[in-house]
Amino acid sequence: MADMDISDSIDQLERYFVERPANYLVEAELAFELKQLLNDQLQPARLTGSHDSGGARRNIPDHSEYADAIISTEDIDRAHCEVSGSNFGLGSQQMKLDLVLFDDEVNLSLEGGSKKFRVEDLVTAVEFKFIKNAKYLREDSKRYNLIADDIDRLDSLPAHVDTYCLVFANFNLARRPDTQEALQSLKSRSDRVEVRHTHPKSGGLLD
Repeated sequence: MADMDISDSIDQLERYFVERPANYLVEAELAFELKQLLNDQLQPARLTGSHDSGGARRNIPDHSEYADAIISTEDIDRAHCEVSGSNFGLGSQQMKLDLVLFDDEVNLSLEGGSKKFRVEDLVTAVEFKFIKNAKYLREDSKRYNLIADDIDRLDSLPAHVDTYCLVFANFNLARRPDTQEALQSLKSRSDRVEVRHTHPKSGGLLD
């Protein structure tokens, strides 16, 4: 298992957000920005794979030649968004992680047209929240609970996976004592998930 610290890339993403907060409209843009930062630094991973597209019946065409072309790809970028796997343990095989960093060897299972991966091949998992309209984070509010769910999902992954929950917002969500407590309770919810909050006036990021 490769040892990879992505905190410098997360720092860079946070600086980009503080420098140009109007440039980010949706959560996916933040995830793809981090994906690009990581893939610009890292060599691709070696890929092996399998599929279930053989065995045509009657006059139904066999699609295995297309599946063969997919799994014969020699390498794959190390960072990807919206990744799912049959053994991720997230409660549903359809549930996806916002961003993952793969080890330097990856096994792909092509199930129908869905690309599934193994939790053993994950090095890092990241969940994002981009809160646009709320000006405060109150404990047990809808947004608080959504962030808590992300933290719990990350906490359920095996111990070898480094985990981050990145909360971006148009406003400082912890400006009052009660909202500071709410944010702190999220940060202490798991001793292995690093929770970070960034807003347009985040101090120190542009120093």
